[in-house]
Amino acid sequence: MIRRIFVLIIILVTYGLFFYHQEKSAHQNSPKLPYPLPVGIQKTALGYLRQLGAELLYIKTAVFLGGREPGLNPKSYSSSLAQHFSIMSALHPEFVDTYYLCESSLSSIDNESTLLANKILENGMKALPDNWVLPFFFGFNHLYYLNESGKASAALYQASILPKAPPWLGHLAGVLAAEGGDIYGGLMWLKAMLANEEDEVLRERYRKDILTFEQAVSVQKAISEYQNLYILPPLTLDDLVPFFLPSLPRIEGNYVLSWTPPTLRLLRPKSLQMKK
Repeated sequence: MIRRIFVLIIILVTYGLFFYHQEKSAHQNSPKLPYPLPVGIQKTALGYLRQLGAELLYIKTAVFLGGREPGLNPKSYSSSLAQHFSIMSALHPEFVDTYYLCESSLSSIDNESTLLANKILENGMKALPDNWVLPFFFGFNHLYYLNESGKASAALYQASILPKAPPWLGHLAGVLAAEGGDIYGGLMWLKAMLANEEDEVLRERYRKDILTFEQAVSVQKAISEYQNLYILPPLTLDDLVPFFLPSLPRIEGNYVLSWTPPTLRLLRPKSLQMKK
């Protein structure tokens, strides 16, 4: 028992001294973020203290981010930053703070950094399979930074079925599926949401969206019939009228149909602007 207390005291003192050193260094000099030692070396050196090693790296990284000079180009440290987060997640994958700091500081730098951040988030999703926030971050990055609605939809669907996930995630997953070109998949997901929802306000919202999605599916079927007859898809949706559709459906609400052969998408106006 005394030995355990002694070891704990040593760890706390080491932790405190490291934090003090990092703070003092940040105030005296312009903070830098040199590359950390490879993860294999750190695992061997730390042994059973890998958790402590990850937390010390976290402190080092947080102090650097908090002490950056205004105007410093984030691309100048993005590679080293990604390496720090990668090693943290390898040493202590259950340490959720790693993924929150990674999302807030790495994902937005550029596309390469977004992809690196998502690899780190994947480590967190494996280690913390019941945490819905991490797949939400993963999906958000695909949608907002990489403009990949289909991959965003798949990630948000996984987040939506986890314990304590908010109900709006499932609806958003269905909407993003349609934006990625899987209108029928989005329709099926919305119908599943309706069948399992008890709140009447949300049920009414799902009903309205389902009607819109069904209109879009009717256009998708007409496109398939056109292509079966003429081999090539139509150049415009107007080519479907009147032989395949009596008229194009009037899409109401917050959606518009977008036809870029060979893909039909159901977009919200904001998403349409992002694609231009």
